[in-house]
Amino acid sequence: MRESSFPQEVVLSENEDFSQYAEGLSKVRRRRWCLWGVILIYIPLIWTTLTITQSDRATAKVFAVWFIFACIASCISAFVKCPRCGNLFHVNGLIPMYFRRCLHCGLPLNADKKKE
Repeated sequence: MRESSFPQEVVLSENEDFSQYAEGLSKVRRRRWCLWGVILIYIPLIWTTLTITQSDRATAKVFAVWFIFACIASCISAFVKCPRCGNLFHVNGLIPMYFRRCLHCGLPLNADKKKE
């Protein structure tokens, strides 16, 4: 039987101060929002380009630029370190997996925002 790469038991101590991770978790969230922003702008961008230019060639150029930004945003968001364990937050192995917890220590993305 193959072991899962996600931690089986998430160890969140009740007396652990998650506010110390606020800056690092904020960085992870900002980078995720950057990726989502690039993804969400795709359809309006292509539609506007087609409407204004009526040219497949111009649309292909806009797509190429968007694709480069999407690759950059994907790398930036994937290769951010967990403030708790220091490993990559979204990468365990070769493929980034955008779960809402660190793939190594299980730190939730919004741990610093939870009310006591």
